[in-house]
Parts: sequence; structure tokens; C-alpha cells
Amino acid sequence: MRILDKYLYKELTATFFAVLAVLLLITFGSEATRLLAKAVEGKLPASIVFQVLLLQIPTALELILPLVALLSVMLAMGRLYQDREVVVLNSCGIGTGYFQKIMTRFLIPMVLLTAAVTLWLTPWAIKTERALIAEAQVTAPLAGLVEGRFNTLPQSNGVLYAHTIGRDGEMTDVWIRLVEDGRDQTIMAPRGFFEWKKARLALVLLNGVSYEGLLGGEQLSVREFERFDGFLPELQASVAQPKRQEKSTLELWQSQDIEEQAMLQWRLAVPLSVLVLGLVALKLSKTEPRQGRFAKLFIAIVLYVFYMQSMITISDLVKSGSWPVELGLWVVPVLFLVYAFGGSSKIWTGANKFKAAK
Repeated sequence: MRILDKYLYKELTATFFAVLAVLLLITFGSEATRLLAKAVEGKLPASIVFQVLLLQIPTALELILPLVALLSVMLAMGRLYQDREVVVLNSCGIGTGYFQKIMTRFLIPMVLLTAAVTLWLTPWAIKTERALIAEAQVTAPLAGLVEGRFNTLPQSNGVLYAHTIGRDGEMTDVWIRLVEDGRDQTIMAPRGFFEWKKARLALVLLNGVSYEGLLGGEQLSVREFERFDGFLPELQASVAQPKRQEKSTLELWQSQDIEEQAMLQWRLAVPLSVLVLGLVALKLSKTEPRQGRFAKLFIAIVLYVFYMQSMITISDLVKSGSWPVELGLWVVPVLFLVYAFGGSSKIWTGANKFKAAK
């Protein structure tokens, strides 16, 4: 590897990781605030906020990595143009083709990393997050229950007692008193547990006795039951249904569903976007002597927004059947590649001169 190659790779790598760190901090700062707000509202168990935040990383990387490639190449190459280093290299016979070749070699590992994220890590993270939240919703109600004590239910709707409470929600010697709309009910059972029923978490008691009217004012009623299902006030969380995004790439590949084919194309197009936007950034990074280093940075961000929005729009059109699946999302990266390589009739001339001079 030539000294110049090492120099360029070092500049690009340092800038890449610097931009990635900044964007991750920005993204997860806002994401952490959103999750903490949901925890305060009781929509998300506070004990799993950090785990859910970590599982959000792959989904965020799908959008961040193409932008990181765009900005890192622009910043690194923009500095070389600003310091007139590229002018010196051009005068030595090193042309645009050499930089495009270096840029492609640098971006290929980033493409493979993004492919690993979109094709495997993101579906796994979404599935794990749903399972984690579902498990936490089962155990979260137990966090407020203390075994061997009378636990007051929210809004003073009753009292619950259990001699022992296991981690899985299994309870022994359960006693519960419910007061609702002036109706008093006392239930006793040797065994109880929690389970999902009709997308809600229910308290199940087995082989117990139910008493109504113990406080007087109404006729006393005693009933024995084999199974009792009831919904306590704090157990009203709903079960998150499996998402289409959880499906593995192999399942999407074998599927004939239009929406799943569009999702597969998205997973394949995002890694390609890293290479495409990196090459676009190489073209945009060229600045004139009196232009600042960040002169075209705004244009690059606008191009990124247009690129991703075009991908999202065409994906929606494919799902609705308004856009041919065969053409799919590939039209967007192809058009941007044409722009990246267009207008440069001497792309490989400089590289050939450099080889001859060497």
C-alpha cells in the first residue's frame, strides 16, 4: 500500500468515526428522552429503558450510516481541497479515477457493515425488543406487590394478599378483595398466577371460593370455582403483536407478498446507499479556492433527505402496487450513481497517468 493510500484511508476513517459518534449522540439523546417520557407515563417499564435504548441502535444505524458516509467523505476530501493538497496531487498526474477507486475501497467495508445491520441485526433487535417489553409487562405488575402483606390496589379498588409471589408470577394462598360500583367481593384461592387473555394481562385463581355481601346490606353469596379470571386495575397493558419487520431476510426472500418484497429491497438498497452517497460526496467535495470547506455541506444534506425520501416514497408505491416490483427501489441509487460519475469525461485518465508515472 502506497503512503498516499494510507494517508487518505487514515483521514477518511478518522472522520467517519467522528461523524458517526456525533450523530449517534444526537439520535440517542432524543430517543432516550422519548423513552424516559414513556416510562414516566407508565407506558414502558422503567427497568428496561436502557435495554430498549440499546435495541434501537440497529434501526437508527439504517438511516445514520448512509449520512455518515456522505458527511465523512465530504469533510475529509473537502479539507484536502481547501488545503490545496488535491491540486498538488492533480499536478502530479493523480486524477479523479484514483480518488474514486480509493473511495470505493474505503466504503466497501461500510457497505458490508450496513448489510449486516439491515439484513440480520435490525430484525433481531425488533423481535427482541417486543419480547422484552412483553416480558416486562408481565413482571412489572409484580414489582409493586409484596408477598406476605396486604397490597392496596390503585384508586382504592381493593386489597390483594399472597403468601408467596414467584418471579414468574406464581402465587400461593391468595386473598383478594374487590370493591367496584358499591359491590363488595372477596376471593380466596390456594394458587394463582398471571397470564395473557384477550390481549390483556389477567389474574387467574384456581380452585377457590368467592364471597359477595360480607359487609352486609345485600344477600350473602358464596360460590366455589375451579378457575377465576379477572383484570386488576394495574394490569391493563396490551400485548404488542409481531411486526412484519421482525421477519428474517430469508423469509422475505421466499415470500411472494408485495409488501415483504418491498421490505427486502429496502434492506438491500440501504447498504448500497452507503457506496452511492459516498461517491456523490466525493463529487460534491470539490471546492474552488475562495469557497469555504463547508460550502456544499447544506447541499449534501438536502441531497441525502431527497435520496431517503425518494426511497421511502417508492417503497410505499411498491407496497400499494402503484410501482413495478421489478424496478423497485433500484432506480434511486442508479440515478445518483449517474450523477456521481457524470460530467467527468476524464475519470480514469488521471489514474492511468499516475500508474505510468509510478
